[in-house]
Amino acid sequence: MIQDTTYTSMNYNKITLAFSEVDEQLFLKKYFSDSVFQFRIAFILVIILYGAFGYLDSQVIPEYSTAFHAIRFLFVIPILLIVFLLSFTKLFQKIWQALLLISVIAGGFGISIMTMFAPENYTYYAGMMLVFSASYFFIKLRFFFATIAGWSILLLYNIGAKYYTHTPDELLINNNFFFISANLIGMFAAYNIEYYTRRNFFLSQKLDNERLLVLDANKNLERTVEERTKELLKAKEQAEESDRLKSAFLANMSHEIRTPMNGILGFAELLKEPGLTGKEQQDYIKIIEKSGARMLNIINDIVDISKIEAGLMKIEIHELNVNEQILDIYNFFKPEVEAQGMTISFSTPLPAKEAILKTDREKVYAILTNLVKNAIKYSNTGTIEIGYKKRECDLEFYVKDTGIGIPNDRHGAIFERFIQADIPGEWAQQGAGLGLSITKAYVEMLGGKIRVESQLGVGSTFCFTLPYNAVLTKEIVVNQFAPSDKTELVGKLKILIAEDDEVSEMLIGNTLKTIGKEILKARTGVEAVEVCKKNPDLDLVMMDIRMPDMGGYEATRQIRKINKEVVIIAQTAHGLYGDREKAIEAGCNDYIAKPINKTELLILIQKYFGKQSVINSHSSLRK
Repeated sequence: MIQDTTYTSMNYNKITLAFSEVDEQLFLKKYFSDSVFQFRIAFILVIILYGAFGYLDSQVIPEYSTAFHAIRFLFVIPILLIVFLLSFTKLFQKIWQALLLISVIAGGFGISIMTMFAPENYTYYAGMMLVFSASYFFIKLRFFFATIAGWSILLLYNIGAKYYTHTPDELLINNNFFFISANLIGMFAAYNIEYYTRRNFFLSQKLDNERLLVLDANKNLERTVEERTKELLKAKEQAEESDRLKSAFLANMSHEIRTPMNGILGFAELLKEPGLTGKEQQDYIKIIEKSGARMLNIINDIVDISKIEAGLMKIEIHELNVNEQILDIYNFFKPEVEAQGMTISFSTPLPAKEAILKTDREKVYAILTNLVKNAIKYSNTGTIEIGYKKRECDLEFYVKDTGIGIPNDRHGAIFERFIQADIPGEWAQQGAGLGLSITKAYVEMLGGKIRVESQLGVGSTFCFTLPYNAVLTKEIVVNQFAPSDKTELVGKLKILIAEDDEVSEMLIGNTLKTIGKEILKARTGVEAVEVCKKNPDLDLVMMDIRMPDMGGYEATRQIRKINKEVVIIAQTAHGLYGDREKAIEAGCNDYIAKPINKTELLILIQKYFGKQSVINSHSSLRK
């Protein structure tokens, strides 16, 4: 059996049938508007019938006709006429049920008096039945009020019949049985009539609410469809723009990679030519080195932007002397700038002890370096200035040039990825178009903001802020190891080169031959472990991270089980964030990324085998 739960949520009083306050007010308003016309018609009929039955008074019981006519025409009918006329006023809606209650009781009381005085005449019993019928079914008196009216009439009848007209008990009981039965039937009928009226109202309200919800949902759906359509169109435009920029980037990247490769392979081929002078050979080698450096910069930019987009780029907070770093950058770029016929200057207004910040040194260096490179690239004459200014809560760094400037409509675009590949004309210089995008990402990672002020044909000033969290420290003397000290290590070290790539092995071997008394080689991680087992007197292991059979990390762990003294330097072509930490965790002393620079490698080795550090490095291993 399926249970009908359609109406279970209708909340009403089981006795009075009244809704909660708000719904009840709405129902009464609608009930009145739906009922007022029927009430007026029914009331006119009741008045006519009540008056028409006056004809029977003179025919049936002429001795009481005068009194009965007075009840009809001087008491009951005037009350009914007054209520009918009031139905055309504004006040009526508020009190109409109370007025109907009074009217029914008045009409019923009049018939009750007639029944008491003429108990043997059943014409008046029919009149009483008409009163009950009118109150329960016709004049729109609600169930609760009709019930009060019906039982009030019966109570008045019984009191009058018992104590005034002294109606015999047997007759009174018979009459009550008849009246009570009629009253109960009217009650239950009126209850159901009003219940279904209220149920229909509830369902209508529910249907209206559902209709409003549907209309609202349709409006929201239309709005959502419209918004989604706009979003899809915008996404489509962005996707098309992204595809266009990436296509331009790939084409530009192909050019940028092939150009230095052309320099490397082309001049390497020319070096094979017989009869080259020493100067020509040196010139060709410089071109190869310059082309290689250019290709490495492109690869580094691609790796950096990939790490940024993948969320792998982290910050490492250390103390940084901004004065020293700007001086280093100035000294590094000064020869290149002056070779182009320009001048470079710097400004460091803070004293050294107030210029120590807690930030990521490498990223600040990369930001300034990228901005200076950018200034050099887009300047032919004039000056370049590097510096900073102290603001309230931060330092504002700047790199100013007197170059070609940037069009106003490109000020925001130059920081977007791949945008260099989409700039026509003189602005489209060599490069992947990633430097400024990486710079912006680094600045934001360090809690700052970057902007550009530029005027076409006048120059550009790139400004970026860093939080000023100065650390007041005493002057620190830094001991640096220079490759010129390597003469102290000539022929002293026993070295293992664990490398599966033959070219890389040859390069490292040739780089270290001047400081190695013996150089051993291993092509796999397993071989490296075996060599270390057989040679406990090894001083240095150059450990490639990716090797067959056993990787460099695992090989290092195995070596550390048998030799905790040997210095192990990890070397990899990955160059990704976290590689250094992984290498140290595996047991390596240090880390260097490929392509390996000879000077950097010798400085790194000098760190562990120079006079000033040999004690510290070996003591740290023993711990």
